[in-house]
Amino acid sequence: MTTLLTGGTGFVGKNLIRRLQGVTVVSRSPAAAKKRLEEAGLAENLGGVIPWNNGLNLNDLERIPPIESVINLMGESIAEGRWTAKKKERIRSSRVDGTQSLVNSIIKSGNLPKVFVSASAIGLYGNTGDTIIEEDAPAGRGFLPEVCQAWESATAPLEDLGVRVVHLRIGIVLGPDGGALKKLVPLFRAFLGGNLGNGKQWMAWIHVDDLVSMIQWSMETPISGGINATAPNPVRNADFTKSLARTIGRPAFLPAPRFAVRLAIGEFAESLFNSSRIVPGVALSHGFQFQFADIQSALQNAINS
Repeated sequence: MTTLLTGGTGFVGKNLIRRLQGVTVVSRSPAAAKKRLEEAGLAENLGGVIPWNNGLNLNDLERIPPIESVINLMGESIAEGRWTAKKKERIRSSRVDGTQSLVNSIIKSGNLPKVFVSASAIGLYGNTGDTIIEEDAPAGRGFLPEVCQAWESATAPLEDLGVRVVHLRIGIVLGPDGGALKKLVPLFRAFLGGNLGNGKQWMAWIHVDDLVSMIQWSMETPISGGINATAPNPVRNADFTKSLARTIGRPAFLPAPRFAVRLAIGEFAESLFNSSRIVPGVALSHGFQFQFADIQSALQNAINS
């Protein structure tokens, strides 16, 4: 049986491949993807790499064993580059159109999986202030909530055919050599770290090891629908900043005003100042065990590993 994976060369994808065996990775550049994964020491875990060209080739799907699970991590980074009209269209298209094409290809092949685990994001909820948010909360308004809603809706044809679909609403991912810390740690080490604005906004985060475990858990546990892929203890930005500074051994005294961040990176700055007090209600109620439930242990592992 096959596990099909999109986004396999990304930070989360590579960490996931380390845990799985015989993964078939989907990539626009199969040769380059295979080389990158082999250089990362993941050759033994690969079942193969098949090409993606705004969809999957049905001949490629026919040549692989029956698909047991699909893990869909595709999507252009929202943090790289200014949010021009073209950038926003790529963010949306890579998630919504890409997922639709993947779903349509699988349906046409007749090689239906038992479970389809698809990335989504806590951006679905928008700015929620101090309210504690679980999975039954309504979607927010604005660009990111609208993208996330369309992204999740793109899997509806599979659900109509009886495939179990899980939408992992992923928070800020922390881990060694990637995720949010890849950019933050150098700033703090250069004595340029500090709060975003007044630091009162809530941050919903998750360690990459727990995210990978949650992906595996959602493949095996009979649940479906939206799942908040966040640690059980969100923190205010000021507390996150203090913990990160303490772990690195640097002071953090340069708060970044909202107007300055907006000037530097454009519209994306607004999402950084959103408050997200989001908790993993579904995961906790179904017995998922977090390895890193508090921010200090997560940061110490991520930075000192």
